[in-house]
Formats: sequence, structure tokens, C-alpha cells
Amino acid sequence: MTMLQRIGAFFGGSPASLPGHRFIRGVSHVNIGVPDLGEAIAFYGKLLDARPIRSFPRFRNAGFARSAGFLERPEDIEVSIAFLEIPGAGLTLELMQYHSPAAEDRIARLGVNDIAGVRHIALKVVAIDEAFSHVAAIPGVRLINPSAEYRPFRIDGIAASEFQFHDPLLEADAGEKAKVAEIVGRIRYFYFVDPYGVQWEFEQGHDDMGH
Repeated sequence: MTMLQRIGAFFGGSPASLPGHRFIRGVSHVNIGVPDLGEAIAFYGKLLDARPIRSFPRFRNAGFARSAGFLERPEDIEVSIAFLEIPGAGLTLELMQYHSPAAEDRIARLGVNDIAGVRHIALKVVAIDEAFSHVAAIPGVRLINPSAEYRPFRIDGIAASEFQFHDPLLEADAGEKAKVAEIVGRIRYFYFVDPYGVQWEFEQGHDDMGH
């Protein structure tokens, strides 16, 4: 395992040399419920340059409905679905607009420290200041802090003593610990929330540390 693979493992990556999970083989997609599929496709196209690759308009399928938990009258379930890919990110969005039963808007305004399921989706970026300006200018987007002073900040420098590897060999390697500390000190990021209640993170600085 290379040093970068090991650092990637520390940050949640999955080096190829590690044994595979007994049944998980990767991330399939991120699902987002929306009130209007066409508007949502256009929004994510503008925000993330996401491109639709498959659509299932007014989809009715009893097996699909049962898997989604609709065990009573599954034949009545109707949903429009679109799959979008974000170029170069390896991430697929699945947008769903339920027609029957009609969806209820329950988007909650949460703080970054609140517990409520998955709290954000992080994308690696370059030119983060340009990305910040792009995101901030899109109607419907809410930066995590409305202050004019909010921007992508750099993580303060850290010491090797502030974190630990779970691999004893890596934990004992002062050089690898120092490299992680150096990389962490280069990271800049910011949060924002889209109109559908999804909190995103754009992050720059450790694209060399695995996936």
C-alpha cells in the first residue's frame, strides 16, 4: 500500500489492497426528493453541471413500490425518476417526484451540528473561490452562514498528536503522521444548502488522498 493510499484510508478511502466487503461493492446513487422534476434537473444542471442520463416518467411498478415500503395497493404508486451524473465526480443523483401519493414538503432548517440522518454530501473541487462565487449566485441556494464574511476558510494547522491512525504501523510512522498533518492544513471548504434541503460541502486540498 502506498503512502497516499494509506492516507486515503485514514480519511475514509478504500485502498485497492484492502479486502472487499462481503456484500457492499460501492455507492450506487444519492436520492433527492423534489416537487418538480423538470425544475430540479435544470437546477442541478446549473449548480453541478449534472447531466440527465435516464428518466422514468410517471413510473408505475408494483415491485418497485413494494421495495420502497408501499405494501398496500402498490399498483397505485406513481413516481417520475431521473438519474443525473456529475461529470468527473463519479456520483449519480437520483431525483424523484412522487405523484401518487403526493409528497409533503418537510424540509427542515437544520444547523450543521444537528442530528438528522446524513448531514452533507462532500464534493472535491479545484478553484474553490470561483466555485464559491458560482454557488452563491444561484437562486435558491443558502450558504450555511448568511454573513458577508463567510467564505471558504483554510483549516488551521494541526499537530500529529491531534489524530490517530487505526493501523498501528501507520500510527508509529512519524513521517506519515507529519504528511497527513501537512495535507489537512491545506484543506479549504464551505457548506451550502440547496432548495431541496440537501446540504453540500465543496472541499479543496486533499484530492491526492484517495477516494
